[in-house]
Amino acid sequence: MTALHSARRLALGAFLVFAFPVAAQQGAAPMQVTLADAIQRAGGVSPQVVSAQGQLRSAELGVRTQYWQYIPQLTFPVGAALNLSSGKSRLDPVTGELISGNVTDPSYSLGARASLTIFDGFRRSHDMGAARAQETAADVGLLNAKMQTTLSVTNAFFDALAAGEVLAVNEAAVGRAEQQLRVATARLQSGAGQRTDSLTALVQLGQARQQLLSAQASLATSEASLGRLIGSDGRVSPLDDPTFYQQPVLLDTAGVRQEAILSAPAIRTAEANLIAAKARLRSQKTGYWPTINLTASSDWTASKQNDYTLEPRRRLGISLNFSPWTSLQRETGIENAAISVDNQIATLADQRLQLQSQLTQQYAALGNAREAIEVAGISVQASDENVRVTEQRYRLGVATIFELMQAQEQKTQAEVNEIQARFSYIRAKAQIEALVGRAL
Repeated sequence: MTALHSARRLALGAFLVFAFPVAAQQGAAPMQVTLADAIQRAGGVSPQVVSAQGQLRSAELGVRTQYWQYIPQLTFPVGAALNLSSGKSRLDPVTGELISGNVTDPSYSLGARASLTIFDGFRRSHDMGAARAQETAADVGLLNAKMQTTLSVTNAFFDALAAGEVLAVNEAAVGRAEQQLRVATARLQSGAGQRTDSLTALVQLGQARQQLLSAQASLATSEASLGRLIGSDGRVSPLDDPTFYQQPVLLDTAGVRQEAILSAPAIRTAEANLIAAKARLRSQKTGYWPTINLTASSDWTASKQNDYTLEPRRRLGISLNFSPWTSLQRETGIENAAISVDNQIATLADQRLQLQSQLTQQYAALGNAREAIEVAGISVQASDENVRVTEQRYRLGVATIFELMQAQEQKTQAEVNEIQARFSYIRAKAQIEALVGRAL
């Protein structure tokens, strides 16, 4: 086969590649959001946050319910009765009147009654302490849910942002491959190049376009995931911000660690649950104390016999109840409450150890990412220079097409590594913020 025929076949292959470009994304442009806007939107639709808000409302209601235990219980009974009796008629021994044996006596009554527990072995105060601790745990749980949602949105936001940058890198790689194919084809047509160089350039362009398609799919997936988190039914595009690329600052790791041990949401939740468990244990032990109740009532009754005149009746009473034996139900409740306390103590200790471990892990990731950013930046500069030199050497016939392809692949990989390193640092920092419970 002559060089002319080879050139024509390569030209045909190049035409097919250029004539059918990578499919562009169809449809309307995705909605664009900033990171702050995405976090705010997610806070209103996140099931985790909504559930935590419901738990907080329930805990607040539990505290109000315990307050009402100190208020007398009031009831207002209203009733009506119809008394029927039958028998033989008889004479009234005083008046001599005939009294019928069939008597109908309708009556009605109304009243007001109040009851108050004067002493219950301090059960109500312990129940109040448990309710307040549960309210604190629910409040911290809401903060933790918001921080976890912020972390998820932040990761999804930077996943989409990184996917967009990787897409740009792959588009640039396709552009370089197209340019290289043109150069190889032109050299082959002029007789200065080799057929293998042109074929290799054509293969490289196909691979670059495949990677571009993969990058487009990754971007679509990332933007769709971000849209779901913020309550959108379509793709959402993240808005870039120059502050994302500022030089990372060193964190006060010792101070942040100490703050996390004292006030991290996971630690505060475990501490509140332990306080509630101890309060429930003390509440169970109040069963050994007697209970003193005070009751008062006023009733008004009227019937046919007194011409439906309301007659008042008042009552004031005090009672003492004590149960020396409950078939071990009281002791079973105490033992279960004590087991719950032991479980919460173990949970709190484990949460502290887990927090220390996670902070150590994220600090290591933060340091690695910081170093990786610097190394990746130098690698990009070096790969740029390497590609420039290799292209010149290839045009002069000193370097091979494989050397040029290798240099271009190294450049692409260096740019991708720089993107990954930069966003790895941001993700590690966001993870630490979620652990601590505030922005750093």
